[in-house]
Amino acid sequence: MTKKVKVTADAVLAIVKSIFNDEDVNIVVDDPSAPPSWQGKKVEEILNVEYYTFKHRPISTQTVINKMLEENGQTNLLAGLNRAFCLLSLSNIERLYSKDVDMAVLGASLEYYIQTSKIKLLEYLIEDCNIATSGIRIPVAFGNETRQAVVIFGRPSIGDIQTAASFGEMALVDVPVSIILYPDAASYSDYIITIERYDGSEPIASQIPVSSFAVTSNTVQKATPRMNVPQDTGNINLSKANSFVLVFDGYNNDFINYITAKTCQGDATPTAEPPEIDNNEVFLLKITRGAAEYSHAVVVKDHQITVSADTSNETHTLALVKRGL
Repeated sequence: MTKKVKVTADAVLAIVKSIFNDEDVNIVVDDPSAPPSWQGKKVEEILNVEYYTFKHRPISTQTVINKMLEENGQTNLLAGLNRAFCLLSLSNIERLYSKDVDMAVLGASLEYYIQTSKIKLLEYLIEDCNIATSGIRIPVAFGNETRQAVVIFGRPSIGDIQTAASFGEMALVDVPVSIILYPDAASYSDYIITIERYDGSEPIASQIPVSSFAVTSNTVQKATPRMNVPQDTGNINLSKANSFVLVFDGYNNDFINYITAKTCQGDATPTAEPPEIDNNEVFLLKITRGAAEYSHAVVVKDHQITVSADTSNETHTLALVKRGL
């Protein structure tokens, strides 16, 4: 039986903080409209938030200033008053009723006590998190167990504003967080499909936003007597053939436009110059699965383009096979 993970507020906070510290989220502020004191600093440094749970309380301003003095030798005594705080608490958890699959949906809340001047930057941070994690399963750890997580942040909601607080004009901001925990299995987000073609001597690489991707490995077999049991028959594999089927929408992508022009080209003189017809043109198909990458020299077997009368997108079904001699 699969060992179930123990979901705690500290474990969820570690997941959230890892997203906030990601280089695509915790970027350097270079917006000229931002205050001069923000220029050249990272988002997390500007927000200066102390994250905690009920078990771990935030440290005092006096402790912060003493730590600054130990590290830097000098500091502005008002620097500690620029701090903000955030409490993470769990709201609910629903587990899949199964003894084999450890899957859960849980809710959490980020309750910020933050300067009103930083609220807009906080909104940008949350939106960047949703963009960076959209459709991606993130590997997360709960003790010695590893799971995949889909994390969704809600919009910041301002509950109250305090104009005469010790830390300046402060606001209570609530950000809901939803997390779906999946088993540690390969998923759609682990795959990246890239196809390279050659334009003269220069390779042109295009990432294909596939909606589905299938790989088939076919073997040619021959029946032979089994070793030491000649009255029985077994099989041996003589050769193997790979085929790949990609399904994707007709985006304005370099490769998609190129392969469409080749497929739709007719005998009449075209209005726009199409690519030269070459039924054996070789493409380099690169498949990234997690940390592993595989490359195949392929040719087109089938290419079907479907256009519906409704509002759906143009759909392509492209079958590729490994190139022979």
